[in-house]
Amino acid sequence: MGQTPEETADQAASLDAQQALLEESLELVFDVYDAAIREGVHEPVVILLDCEDPIGGEIVRGWLGRDTVDAAIADQRSADPAGELTTVFAHAFPLTECAEQVPAVFPYLAPVFAASLPADVILAISVAGGGASALTVPLTARQSRE
Repeated sequence: MGQTPEETADQAASLDAQQALLEESLELVFDVYDAAIREGVHEPVVILLDCEDPIGGEIVRGWLGRDTVDAAIADQRSADPAGELTTVFAHAFPLTECAEQVPAVFPYLAPVFAASLPADVILAISVAGGGASALTVPLTARQSRE
């Protein structure tokens, strides 16, 4: 049974939100990735969360606590009264840990962890728009941003 046009539109909007979050947060992704490498994290995967998204917010509140996240959102809204930017949190975890944990929350991402990744990319899990996408960031994207 196929999807309704509304479901298809919702899925497309969700994917767009996840990709936009990553594109708008590339500097943060590289910073978190670099810090993980310095700390000795093996094959870091960057988890990028929209704190204002119901799912992303729930995840980050579980990691950092409700008060910390709510304060960060309030600070972001104060700094951006027009609401053009969202509150973003990112952290890197080892690939093996993500391969166990991520599919438990987002089962549709399990195939990502069954495949080998090229050595010249960062795997990022972008949580926004009510779901998550596994996206790759070429390491060469850093050069185009400098």
